[in-house]
Order: sequence, then C-alpha cells, then structure tokens
Amino acid sequence: MTLLYPDSDIPFHPNPGWFLGAFNCYDREETLGEILNRYNPLAPAQLQALYDAYVFNEFGEQLGFTSVHRAAMATNLIAALSETKHDFAVYLAIDESEEEWCFPSVWTFSRPRYPFEQAYLALLRHWGVELAAIGVALPSPRQLGIGES
Repeated sequence: MTLLYPDSDIPFHPNPGWFLGAFNCYDREETLGEILNRYNPLAPAQLQALYDAYVFNEFGEQLGFTSVHRAAMATNLIAALSETKHDFAVYLAIDESEEEWCFPSVWTFSRPRYPFEQAYLALLRHWGVELAAIGVALPSPRQLGIGES
C-alpha cells in the first residue's frame, strides 16, 4: 500500500529537503525573510529554535500527517545522513527558473550537510519517542557522524 499525502490520492515521497521547506521566503521576503534573517543558522542553538518554531508543526496530526508520515520522513533523512557521499547541496540549491523558492537573503551553508544534521537532532526531540514506539530505528547522532568535525 502506498502512503499518500493527507486527504489526497498523491503518493507521499518525502526527501530531506522537506526539513527546510518552512524556511522558504519566496514572496515573503519582507515578513518571514526578515524574521529569519535575525537568526544565524550556523549557530546550532539558533537553528534548533527555528526548527522548533517553524518545521515540526507542519507535519502534525492536526494537518492530517500521521506517525507513518513522520516515520517516512525520518527514515529518508536517516538514509541520507548514513550515506557518506550524499549530495545535500541539491536541497539547498535555488533553481532560478523555478522562481518559487528562496532562503532568507543572508543564509548560506558552507557545509550543506549541517542543516540536515541539525534537523535530525530536532527530529529526535520532537518525534523520537513516538517513532521509537512504532519501531523506527533511530541511530544515535554519533552513529550518523553528527557532532564530529
């Protein structure tokens, strides 16, 4: 059986980039963009605060997302973080022809894997107990190379 988006018949195939979607400032540069630009995304505590405030509520039960949806997102992120040569830069690239996606104007990530490592740490806090209860294997951050530089 294929997992679907809530209230639709569209297959649900998340990728790690979904953990950055809440930071899309397209057409909101003067509102959301200005708010996000007050934060330094390279400071772990600040990025964690942004994940807490913007990302995890987007995938809550109230919006129709279930534990199975969250498990799919977690499993996909874990798989990407487990690959030594995964291309995280692809999720950070702004396609100028798409014209419907942009990060806050001052945000840059010299190490593309970093925001996804931080997403995993936030995932453990937000969904860790729930996912472990349904049998999702959640490696320790150290097993995924998080916190090692």
